[in-house]
Amino acid sequence: MKNRELGKSGLYVSAIGLGCMVMSHAYGAPADKREMSELLAKAVEIGYTFFDTAETYGTTENPHDNEELLGNALKPYRNRIVIATKFGLRFDTVSYTHLRAHETVLDLV
Repeated sequence: MKNRELGKSGLYVSAIGLGCMVMSHAYGAPADKREMSELLAKAVEIGYTFFDTAETYGTTENPHDNEELLGNALKPYRNRIVIATKFGLRFDTVSYTHLRAHETVLDLV
């Protein structure tokens, strides 16, 4: 698979990334974690190096479920992959303050 640079960061990732939301959130019941871990390992084997998650791709009981799934499943590949995540939104409320959190973090970088 071809790789691309993210902006001018010097960080290169696969041209096609894998969005992981449906593994633990959204369209029906969460998928089996063992099966999703196998799928993630296969994705790395065939060339995926860019994986997308978010702190709200889980449940109200465990909003970090998806991030934890990716962290555990992709740990053996940590030097070969990039995980993108999003933050600042919550299950209970969405407010201007939460949405502005992104801008605050960007100011710090």
